Amino acid sequence: MLSEGAATSFSGAESGQVSGTLVRVRGVYPSLNRALRQVADFVLAEPERVIRASVSEVAAAARVSDATVVRLARLLGFRGYQDLKITLARDLVSPLDSLVEDLGADDSPEIVVRKVFAANVRCLQDTLQVLDAAEINRAAVLLGSARKILIIGVGTSAPNAKDAANKLFRLGLSVEAETDGHLQVMKAALLTRDDCALAISHSGSTKDPIETLRVAAERGASTICITNNSLSPITKVARVRLVTASRETMFRSEAMSSRLAQASIVDALFTLVAMAEPERAQRHIQLIEDAIVIKQY
Repeated sequence: MLSEGAATSFSGAESGQVSGTLVRVRGVYPSLNRALRQVADFVLAEPERVIRASVSEVAAAARVSDATVVRLARLLGFRGYQDLKITLARDLVSPLDSLVEDLGADDSPEIVVRKVFAANVRCLQDTLQVLDAAEINRAAVLLGSARKILIIGVGTSAPNAKDAANKLFRLGLSVEAETDGHLQVMKAALLTRDDCALAISHSGSTKDPIETLRVAAERGASTICITNNSLSPITKVARVRLVTASRETMFRSEAMSSRLAQASIVDALFTLVAMAEPERAQRHIQLIEDAIVIKQY
């Protein structure tokens, strides 16, 4: 049986350090102010130089104060700049770094396919680095114990919202997906403290899922979000925050590969909920399998 707080982080669990430094910088970048972006730009452009530089040297290169450098480190979840340097040095030895390259206009079809696959693999690896195991465990607990689950998503996140509902209902849970912005808020208004709302939003800044989670929270329902930006507005209204990681290339937006990360998180949640009550899960899965036999030749 799952219980809240039963897990630790997937990466750096023994040392307590946060990994995926560059991934985290890219994820929070849209929410940073001008000074913090100057530090982030330097870290992203010169990571090898950062691990050899003092806080004052980084501050001078980014044209900001020492305090701004330290502030970014803490926003990323580090104890301070030195902690950031140590983890960044470890991250830079990742064997996948050399595999993921930007697409070129003259790339052959074979190279394009290889780069797309490599980018998707990297997205999943990066997401695993930044995904908090305790948070995903909490999300599974809330979903598994909810009287009713409302899953929401708009735009490119809508298909994954529907997929999540399609998976979770197979476990005997009362769940529905809603991708219409008006209906989302209306249905959230009818939730209770025994219910749960899960929002999927790549940017974390889209108004509909944010307002829907806010209404759900006001009704006392548990709130969960899956987003690519750990500092985005949606994280302020979600009780549990699950973070993905993806990077943009010339012909691919971040949202393309992030859908794979979102789907993988949903699969992990499905598995955790099923394993928490295996008899219930197996009973309902079997009932569904028996019922759909008539749909096959």
